Amino acid sequence: MTPKQRLYARLEAKPVDKIPNLNIMMALVAKMAGVNYARYAQDYRKLVEGNLLCAEKFGLDAVSAISDPMREASAYGAQVEFPDNGVPFSRVHLIQSPKDAAKLVDFDPLASPRTLDRVRAVEELSRRVGGDYPVIGWVEGVLAELADLRGVSEVMIDLADEEDYLKDTMDFIFAGQCRFAKAQVDAGADFIGVGNAVASLVGPAIYEEFAVEYDRRLVEYIHGLGARVKLHICGNTTAILPLIRDRVKPDIMDVDWMVDFEKAVQVFAGSRTAVNGNMDPVNVMLKGDEKTVRGAVGHCIAVSGANTCVAAGCEIPAATPEENLKTMDGMLYR
Repeated sequence: MTPKQRLYARLEAKPVDKIPNLNIMMALVAKMAGVNYARYAQDYRKLVEGNLLCAEKFGLDAVSAISDPMREASAYGAQVEFPDNGVPFSRVHLIQSPKDAAKLVDFDPLASPRTLDRVRAVEELSRRVGGDYPVIGWVEGVLAELADLRGVSEVMIDLADEEDYLKDTMDFIFAGQCRFAKAQVDAGADFIGVGNAVASLVGPAIYEEFAVEYDRRLVEYIHGLGARVKLHICGNTTAILPLIRDRVKPDIMDVDWMVDFEKAVQVFAGSRTAVNGNMDPVNVMLKGDEKTVRGAVGHCIAVSGANTCVAAGCEIPAATPEENLKTMDGMLYR
């Protein structure tokens, strides 16, 4: 089976020759492409080159345009800095106070340099391997994007205070995220990854009040474009998993290592959502020996359902031993 055939069959709980390997790689992609992180995050050609090398060497079952959460922030008007070997960031948040939300630019994904670079990455991945590999584009979830523009601590306070600017601003961001998702689907993305890490920092009540409907509508919109959705929320999402199952309904739900994987699989049993996870990327994949890796991967396989996929809970560190990645992938064959 090709990786594309394999993943699509697995999502439908059909027999496969291998459980799909959906590890997230970014710094390792840059390393494989022979460039620093700043170049990887700004040059789609290097992102594509590194992805193809990683997919072949480590048995990945998808290729991805993921790099950093600041592409849309740049398009909305934020000033973004690019450390040589660190994730791009905004030193001064664009939204310093609620009134600054009016500064957000109604951007065109094909006109802003950073969003266009991701669209080009998707287009090139699709052109080169789209027949064999599912191509994953990426957007930020609405709550996560607000945090990118305002600051995580500031957003937490604003949510607690129920600031008046939140709804209009999040509506504005939602429209922008939809445009960015569509541009990537038009370029050939089979999936859109939606990153919404901030959602793990709020309780179910706040997530339900302020974020779940945006996640649901974004998934619904992407489905309407003919693509599928991989929802990625770093951290402990245990408390909001039932809301995601019942309201958001992504095709794939990434589960980080601090969530009990067996319980997560049980939560989504019988739903249309496939759970993906969830070895510890540091203590298992980076620092673990072969026995540690085999134990953790074996546990994920043992508690999996018929549509479950396997990956580290979050990004694979660049210094992860190649032997650990190959051990993991070898265990996924049926």
